[in-house]
Amino acid sequence: MRFLFWLSVVISGIVSIAGFALTKITTTSFDPTGDNFVGGNGNPGLMFVMLPMLIILYFFFAMMFVFEKIHERFSVKRNLFQAFYSGVFVVILGITIYQIVSFRNEINPYFEYEISYLNPFSNHLFFNFWTFMACLCVSGFCSFYLKKRI
Repeated sequence: MRFLFWLSVVISGIVSIAGFALTKITTTSFDPTGDNFVGGNGNPGLMFVMLPMLIILYFFFAMMFVFEKIHERFSVKRNLFQAFYSGVFVVILGITIYQIVSFRNEINPYFEYEISYLNPFSNHLFFNFWTFMACLCVSGFCSFYLKKRI
């Protein structure tokens, strides 16, 4: 049973990393000159995250159990792990919010109406290595509050 759990974690991890990477790669770069015109078909880069969303969610929930085992193995105090996870999450969140607001302020003058935060040009800000790490930090922090043991 443990082998199947670890196999499912590895496979779902590969799918999650691939989804985040493909979303970042397929994000259309903003071109203020208008040479790189994007059609009105929505936000195609998000399909690499939305289609395997259940697998990605499974990965982050399964990582709670993995982090729980890691915490049991090391004799470091619980508060140290929680402070590390919280600190990394807050730093990544702050940097990401700053980048999102800066990017939006940079591209808004080129549009007739105010553009939203999540648009076809901003996927690289939401789905990248750092947001993936922030999600892992949330999983690590939540692992302290699991009631069920595997």
